[in-house]
Amino acid sequence: MKINILLVLMFFGYFYSKGQSCVGPAGQVKWSYWSGFTSTPDTNALFALEFYPETPDGFQMIPTLATPYNFNDLYAGLVRGYIMVPTTATYSFNLTGDDRIYFYLSPSQNPTNKIKRAEVPNYTGITEHNKYPQQTSSEITLVGGQYYYFEILNLEGGGGDFANLYWKKNTETAWRIVDFNYIYEYTCGTTCPPRGTTCNDGNNLTTNDQQDGFCNCVGTVPTVNACIGTKGTLQAYYYDNITGSYVENDLLNAPKFPLVPDRREDLNGVFGPLKQSFKDNYGTLIQGYLTVPVTGMYEFNLTGDNQTFFFLSKNDSIEYKQNHQLFVFSGVGEYEYNNSIMQKSGPILMEKGKYYYFEFRHKESSWRDHFHLFWKTPFHPQKTWKKIPDFYVYDYKCEVSCIAQNTLCDDGNPFTNNDRIDGNCNCAGTPCSGPDCDDLGARYKLYDDCSPTDNLNPIEEASWTSCATAPNPNPARSTSQHWIRYDFNDIYKFKEARVWNYNVANQTNKGFRQVVVDYSSDGITWQPLGGVYNWPQAPGLVDYSGFVGPNFNDSKAKYILISALNNHGDATCSGFSKITFEATLCNPKDTPCDDGDPLTSYDKFDANCNCRGVDINCGSDTLALGKISLSDSLFAAKKRIESASLVPNTQNISFTAGNSIVLLPGFEVKNSAVFSAEIASCIQQQFAANEALGQRQIQEQNAMKGLSIGDEETNNTKKVIFRLNEPGDVLLQLKSEKGNVIVTLVEGFQENLGTQTKLIPTQKLKKGRYEIMLKINKNVISEFFEVP
Repeated sequence: MKINILLVLMFFGYFYSKGQSCVGPAGQVKWSYWSGFTSTPDTNALFALEFYPETPDGFQMIPTLATPYNFNDLYAGLVRGYIMVPTTATYSFNLTGDDRIYFYLSPSQNPTNKIKRAEVPNYTGITEHNKYPQQTSSEITLVGGQYYYFEILNLEGGGGDFANLYWKKNTETAWRIVDFNYIYEYTCGTTCPPRGTTCNDGNNLTTNDQQDGFCNCVGTVPTVNACIGTKGTLQAYYYDNITGSYVENDLLNAPKFPLVPDRREDLNGVFGPLKQSFKDNYGTLIQGYLTVPVTGMYEFNLTGDNQTFFFLSKNDSIEYKQNHQLFVFSGVGEYEYNNSIMQKSGPILMEKGKYYYFEFRHKESSWRDHFHLFWKTPFHPQKTWKKIPDFYVYDYKCEVSCIAQNTLCDDGNPFTNNDRIDGNCNCAGTPCSGPDCDDLGARYKLYDDCSPTDNLNPIEEASWTSCATAPNPNPARSTSQHWIRYDFNDIYKFKEARVWNYNVANQTNKGFRQVVVDYSSDGITWQPLGGVYNWPQAPGLVDYSGFVGPNFNDSKAKYILISALNNHGDATCSGFSKITFEATLCNPKDTPCDDGDPLTSYDKFDANCNCRGVDINCGSDTLALGKISLSDSLFAAKKRIESASLVPNTQNISFTAGNSIVLLPGFEVKNSAVFSAEIASCIQQQFAANEALGQRQIQEQNAMKGLSIGDEETNNTKKVIFRLNEPGDVLLQLKSEKGNVIVTLVEGFQENLGTQTKLIPTQKLKKGRYEIMLKINKNVISEFFEVP
């Protein structure tokens, strides 16, 4: 009976929204806002929010189409409603606002027919009507007595913020705000109880029944699967100092993957990283369980940078994780949904009350880094790609992974200090003590200026200020500005930047607000980088981690000049606390350099500022050329060559390898060039001859069995060594003495010949005997070890 009542209510809401008018009371409209962005939001970031536009973080009723002034930073605002004029006339509309504003107007009451009529691409003054041509719409004839649906969207970074819509008839000269005489509230849409509201899902077996925010009551379903952990918890494990961009060839072959991560992070949903940006050369592993609030068809979309793999099981068993697979083979943007058909699933039937195992594998090389899973669901009113929150997620708690003891971490308790990984693989801190122990100020911690933390001390000594003006190094800039010039001595290729505005407590109004950036190779001729940047005001708090700064898009420069057009209110001094740049040295082409690889020779810069060397005597094991224009004639490697390069029409290029040559998407040979590839047995022989002495001893000791187990530097870690003599299907598993699989270390087709190593921590293993099972093609070998 309960289910029938719910269905009646749901269908009633559906027919009301479709069949009845949404025009509400006259003289007012609702201004809604969504906050919590870490940088200036764009429409992609806004539309991906699961509660946009039905459930805002807050709202106000306003009597004119002028939103609140200087409301907050880092938010998105939306006004929607109807305009109706009493008599037919032709109008033009005009927008002013800060930062980016969009005005949409439908030719009817129907919201789905809305058309963008005007926009503010950056910012304007309140009455600055002619700064951009896009501010003013074309002439539009409005029929008297007819309602026209409209939206005003405001995307705010930092500083002042507002959005005003003006209009005038074609017979008038002055702009005037659209006021209460012509506006009507939009009243359609479903109002649901807030997420987390206690409810009853009608199932006596479930516990912790809660509303999900979309009128679905969801409880925790009992399960016999011991690996299903806590609801709303999802952990990412990170593996540092692993070079390369590939999941299979770089991450999966790393000895520390998957059981010896370097750090971990609690995520807010099926996306990240949250606080790990601006790191290079690492990998990621995430395991968890996904649930759905209603049975129906679901679609998924994966984005990531660099390579990102996603697996979804047909049930709660890890055994079937490859039932649904999504791939990003080379980096795509966070909201770049249509780069490849491999990143999207078809409709998948998912059932309420079931758990579905999922897994991320992600490899980051350089530049941006992220992994995101989006979905389209039967219960979202907006049929757009939405981020998946942790509300529908359960932790995977059967991992054996263990970060090294004494590694710094954060236990999530603000009243502990010196948080570190303990002997049981848990993050634990020392409780504070004394009369002010419960005072957050008592936990104030100084950060080393050069430490890898993103946090910044809220003190003057950790910031830079300018209290006097001087002639700007760029003559095109005003002499009355505060500015700072960086001299990097050599020419670098710059990519992303991160900025910490002036973070001194009670003085954050000194922080730069509107900023222009220039760069130069000689300090005389300057190039502007984009337009005006709006830097949000710092909070003056110890946990301030800055914001994403300007992207230089591989611009080459020796000097960078940052000038403030204004600040956040201080009349005398301006400044900011810190800025970091992602940059690589960029000397002229063919300048000798060191690419950091001892197995290469003749290292030199190419035309793209990359320091590269090639050992034509097969010094390297695997040669990854990437996306470069090939200029040398001969490339060789003991094991493998990978390339997504261009062979120019003036070059003859030869690849020689002992095992495999992989031409990745993007490899191109011009029609007048000559390209040859060869698998040479002589290189295989050289590979065998150049094996390290220790590896040869292992080969001799294990010539018959090909598998051995030893202790790493600590007794808490076992080193598993096996050898692959030819490409094949490899399965390496840790099992209990009874033969139950605890974790799979290697699974799939392997081409990386030679001695391989995997590390197994034992802190989470119970006392007893364990099996390491290695299967190569059809051959199976086992070794055993004891945990005392």
